Amino acid sequence: MQLRTQQFFFSVVSLASLFSLSEAAHASLAFPNLPLPPRISANGYISDYTVGQADLMLPIQGDASHNLYIDPSIAYATDKQGYADLGLGYRWIRNNAAILGVYLFGGYSRIENYARLWVINPGIEALGRRWDARLNGYFPMGDRNYALGNLMRYRFTGHSEFIDSFPVSQHVGDGADVKLGYQLFPGIPLKGYLGSYVFAPAQTGSIWGGATGLEYWVSSNLKVFAGYTYDNLRHSTGALGLGVEFGGTHVHRSDPCLGERITDPVERYLGKLGLGSGIPSRIDTQLTPGASKLLFNNIAFFSPTGGPNNGGGNLTLANCTFENPCGPTDLTNASAITLASLLPNTMLYFNGGAYNALDVPGGTNAVTLQPGQSVFSRTPDYTQPATGAGRSIFNGAFTLSNNDSLNNIILLPTAATAPFTGVITSNAANFLITDSQIGSSTATFAVGLNNANPGIVNNSQIFANISGIYDNGGATLTLKNSVVTTVGIADSPLYVGIALNGPNSVVNLMNSQINVTAAPAFIGNQAVGILVPQPGSILTASNTTVNAINTESGGSSVALVSALAGATIQMTQGTLISTGTSPSIKAGNNITITSTTCILNGVPGPC
Repeated sequence: MQLRTQQFFFSVVSLASLFSLSEAAHASLAFPNLPLPPRISANGYISDYTVGQADLMLPIQGDASHNLYIDPSIAYATDKQGYADLGLGYRWIRNNAAILGVYLFGGYSRIENYARLWVINPGIEALGRRWDARLNGYFPMGDRNYALGNLMRYRFTGHSEFIDSFPVSQHVGDGADVKLGYQLFPGIPLKGYLGSYVFAPAQTGSIWGGATGLEYWVSSNLKVFAGYTYDNLRHSTGALGLGVEFGGTHVHRSDPCLGERITDPVERYLGKLGLGSGIPSRIDTQLTPGASKLLFNNIAFFSPTGGPNNGGGNLTLANCTFENPCGPTDLTNASAITLASLLPNTMLYFNGGAYNALDVPGGTNAVTLQPGQSVFSRTPDYTQPATGAGRSIFNGAFTLSNNDSLNNIILLPTAATAPFTGVITSNAANFLITDSQIGSSTATFAVGLNNANPGIVNNSQIFANISGIYDNGGATLTLKNSVVTTVGIADSPLYVGIALNGPNSVVNLMNSQINVTAAPAFIGNQAVGILVPQPGSILTASNTTVNAINTESGGSSVALVSALAGATIQMTQGTLISTGTSPSIKAGNNITITSTTCILNGVPGPC
């Protein structure tokens, strides 16, 4: 709707400008040496794009029954296409029955994809008092084929992924159009027309179509018009517009005599309604790939309808292929170990749906990924990362090893695994969690760290009811563009967003949000945004919001807590919020807050 409004505004401004220019030309340009009065015309209309056109007929030799003229014309549209042509033509009245005319235009066109053409356009015409007929030919000069680049398509087979490159070209070719017009009723300046056009771009199929339209002169200088075309390339196209015309030999807009039509506009480019350029083109994608590149050959495919769906026992290379994906219960410790031996650094592709993530079928423990393995949630055809609700859901938990990653997944601890952590990292280096949702309101902890060094959580949502991220010490973690939410639902003395509960951990938060809400109806509990209680642990945060809420009587809320000497928190350019019966921004030593907004119970104040 906004685009259409902008196009309408552009059209109104363009028409006003064209009208002003035309009126100025009519009023101030005398052309004293011309044998016939010059004529200037301009049209503007709204269609697929907003289009403006103008031309100027300058008779250079002639009289009431002859006209040798030159005709410069231009067009431009909001599709950034257009043309600039110069024509030479001759008209004469034959036996006082009709005007006959021949013309030749040549010019420069800018068509789709910024391709540029030189076009020769010869034509013939016949004009009666109430009818006219025209035949145009169009001949692009020079190179008619333009390489636009390559279309890249992903392809899978077995355990491999390829990317195929298909050359894409744009082609133009010779063409022609014919147009027949008729004043529909005597004494009424209403004209209708029918037409047809065909173009034959090299190396592709022909473009052919038909056209129809109406134009009505509101006054001697202003007309309204509507047009419609249908072809096998663009299908239906409609347009509504206004036109102005000044000068020339016209006295009457209905039932003119032949001499009045000797300076009528030359009508061309029937097949490009709604676009700025005059010549249609066709895009061609080569059916045979020009190049094929192997991207990966270590993919294990999973599908909700796959098999053997027995816990992943006794897998071979014939299993978990693109053609024969594994099933929803086949992600277990046994399958992870087997796939690691068959496909080192396995990439596990899941195409939507729900899957188990358990050590054994029906188990209560997390599935342990082998070093280098990565889990990916993909679209149904596996070609793109899944997003939002289209991501695969994993019921259970993951234990990560070195160089493991979780990508675009939703992890929901089951009833059996809920008391524990959704993701566990134990002595795992270089792990990654990205574009994922980890945990739920039933998860005690969402992400548990133990000597995880280093790790990254990016663009993810972490949910738990005791602590979103819990560290036992020795971790190095970067959390960015993410949200950690802890909402207490059971009795606990403490609810925490991020807790560095072990020594010598380093955590960096960037562009993230930490939200903690204590469970109601439990007296004396505490909501803490960030807790760093152990010596040697350092947490830095920038452009991050920490929000702690506890409205329970006797409870408290605090955004930042550094409990023991040697624990450090550094906060800059963020927001700290504490809400409840006993709120505070910080507690403990070695807390540095700079360029940060602090809010207690909705009231901004000092940090």
